[in-house]
Amino acid sequence: MKRSITGLFAVFLCIAIFTLPAALAGAENKAKGKLTVDGKAVDITQVYAYAKPGFFDKKKQDVVVLMCDAPVTPETVQDVFAFDKLIDSGRLHCVQQTINTEKQVINFEVRHKRFRIPVSGGSSYQVFEAKTFSDNTISGRARTTALQKSFDDVPYSYDITFSATFDPMPGEKTAKKLPSGGGEPGKAYMAFIKAIRDKDFAGVRKWHSGAAKEPDSEIAKGIEFMSDTADKNTKISGGYATAELATLYVSFVENKETQYGEIEMIRSKDGAWQVGKQSWSNTPPGKK
Repeated sequence: MKRSITGLFAVFLCIAIFTLPAALAGAENKAKGKLTVDGKAVDITQVYAYAKPGFFDKKKQDVVVLMCDAPVTPETVQDVFAFDKLIDSGRLHCVQQTINTEKQVINFEVRHKRFRIPVSGGSSYQVFEAKTFSDNTISGRARTTALQKSFDDVPYSYDITFSATFDPMPGEKTAKKLPSGGGEPGKAYMAFIKAIRDKDFAGVRKWHSGAAKEPDSEIAKGIEFMSDTADKNTKISGGYATAELATLYVSFVENKETQYGEIEMIRSKDGAWQVGKQSWSNTPPGKK
């Protein structure tokens, strides 16, 4: 059994798991193409990419590529609720592909106000033709090979060329190994756990990257959600860190069964480490 923890209550409900901040579109991030829905085309001009642990093999990384017709902030890329509002208002139209190390599209989404239900899933008709594919760079062509239909029979297609850079997942090839206890990122995570245990609202806001603007009512719900975990004998076995991102390997025992967490830590603008997304499982990291 696996559960994802991505924020304080509202963001807890997101199904996105342990992703890294998407790179801002700039000189190195380019997209050009069209998304056509029900015969009407929009120009895709923006692209964002980020890495996450492989869906089929956690030791590898998948790359999520988001292509849109208008700019969005890195926070919005990963904020399901803010993203939905932009789509529903008709201000944003996007195509997203999740690509594995074999350069295969293992999941896709097409977001448009015209769809009553977001189009997503797996399909051999949604392809990625790679030009560049490395630990931190991806470019090529994302397209449908034939006209597709949504769940409510709305026809759509897309054909987009793009190039983007992204931060690779912290790991053996790209980051420094952290000692038992997790070093400075580990100290910050334990401070967050203490704030949860002590019902310290100011501490939760300080040590969690998504909590600064949350009202007290949401902080309280988040504390209640995490109270069981915070009361356990939490241990940090180590992890990996780059200058801005870290992965902590955390565990605790619940009902005689060990629960394993992979915790994203993000360095804030003032240099402090803060908790990002959390992924929990009863299986040790790297094992299925």
